[in-house]
Amino acid sequence: MSLDANYRHFSVSGEWCVYHVLIVEDEPKIAAFMQKGLDQAGYHTDVVGDGTTALAEATRNNYQLILLDLGLPGLDGQTVLKSLRSQGSTCPILIVTARIPVTPETTILKRLADGWLQKPFKMKELVSRIQQLLPLQ
Repeated sequence: MSLDANYRHFSVSGEWCVYHVLIVEDEPKIAAFMQKGLDQAGYHTDVVGDGTTALAEATRNNYQLILLDLGLPGLDGQTVLKSLRSQGSTCPILIVTARIPVTPETTILKRLADGWLQKPFKMKELVSRIQQLLPLQ
């Protein structure tokens, strides 16, 4: 069996596995930065720029991780997160945002999300957080 070396990670069991990541980011430069870095790190990525499309893609596809901006056009990231969890999604979701507001709503979001990463960040930080959420199988 042959897999493209750019899209594989070796697991403890000796099998190749592909991590499929959905990047939900409305700023094209940030989305391109994340996609390029994660593709180079060996992840397969899809990018969407609004909440409505994010919810549809996350429901339709089997992602191993979702990187979710909160400030999105259409449905905001909070609504996307709540909708996915109310539908029973257990896919890890990492909130990637410029602002982490301190509100009662933030407490709810922190319980629903699997982690937070504040912008700006270095690709090394993002990859490290992803590796924490997607341990070797």
